[in-house]
Amino acid sequence: MNYKSISKKQHQSQFDVSLDKKEIESIISKKILEKQPTFEVSGFRKGKVPTNIIKSKIGLQIENEVLNEQVSKNITEITSKEKIISLVQPELEFKDNFNFKVSFYHKPKIDMANLKEVEVKTYVVDLEKKDIDSFRDKIRKEYFTLKEENKVTSKSVIDFEINNYSDDLKNLFSQKKVRIDLNTNTKEDIFLHLKKILIDCEVKQKIETQIKEKKLEITIMNTFKKIFPETDQELLKVLKIKDMNELNDQIKNKLNSDIDAMKKDYYIEELLKSLSEKKDINIHDDVINLELKRNYSINISDLKKEHQEKVDNLKKMLLDNLKKDVLYSELVAFFKVSVEQKELQEYIKSHFRDKIDQRTAEMAYATLLRNKIAIESMKAFKVKETKLSLDNFMKLNSLNQQHNHEHDHKEKESNSNK
Repeated sequence: MNYKSISKKQHQSQFDVSLDKKEIESIISKKILEKQPTFEVSGFRKGKVPTNIIKSKIGLQIENEVLNEQVSKNITEITSKEKIISLVQPELEFKDNFNFKVSFYHKPKIDMANLKEVEVKTYVVDLEKKDIDSFRDKIRKEYFTLKEENKVTSKSVIDFEINNYSDDLKNLFSQKKVRIDLNTNTKEDIFLHLKKILIDCEVKQKIETQIKEKKLEITIMNTFKKIFPETDQELLKVLKIKDMNELNDQIKNKLNSDIDAMKKDYYIEELLKSLSEKKDINIHDDVINLELKRNYSINISDLKKEHQEKVDNLKKMLLDNLKKDVLYSELVAFFKVSVEQKELQEYIKSHFRDKIDQRTAEMAYATLLRNKIAIESMKAFKVKETKLSLDNFMKLNSLNQQHNHEHDHKEKESNSNK
């Protein structure tokens, strides 16, 4: 790779980059050869397909993969050599497959040590007996036993078997034996159709119907009524807990754990808001305009006058989010917090059990990192505690969720009216 600086500004650095064409062509040829032993095409035995035919079939795909890898690799090398910390993903302008211009937008520097006098609001929630009693009532409405019945009602839980189960029905039902809870609150078409035809049917009854233009033949195997515990003693039996003290302790621990998690989330939001108000973080218009174009396909130069107000609101939201991103990354660096692999695995196992995928791991990592920043920053910054009842604290949580929902809605609305 060869590259040269073509522009350096306070907020931006630009470079012309030339990839090594011979090296890339060599990598492409090597990858095609690696495919040959397992490549199959009509008219040739497996492993005997000529490389020129393999290239004609998948050469463009391999070339794009290699070019993307090389572009990413070279951008990483430039940021390392030039000591660039990017605020957003760099902007690329290709002249051809092997030559391009890359524009980096620098992350503003902030001296966090000078901001320790910032006062951040946090909440103190003292649990009362009524909170534990109320939560216990909620549990009573969620836990139940099933009592067998002979006839289906609008409140039944039903097991049925699909007699004509085939590949044609797999898109509608994942398996031959199905359990359906008619208490479920949903307007999904298949559920509503089944509920309509099942009510008043009896156990062992066979039913034929049409769903999504597909014939469905089922037999009702069992139908149950949900029996909810009416007393605390009945609840203890359902939960298999020995006495009320143990149950109340578990409820208290659960509530305190949830409150602690929400308090940390609120604290981080308040901290970022307070720091943002205290510190002037300069985000250049070029960055905002690039993010508008990249994320919402909005080109400022083509903007119509009637869309100006909505785009201005969207720009403000992008600016606020970028400022928070800058502050958050500075907090991570300032407190030198990190998440160890073992710690991450234990958290995933504890909170997500068997549901382990890339998205789960990212969510778990973000939560652990956020918690560590909250803990460390509470020690470093001034804290203004506000006492709230659990009810008011939960209302605050609802308002916060509503605010986030409205924020997301405004972004979508601005995008749809670009």
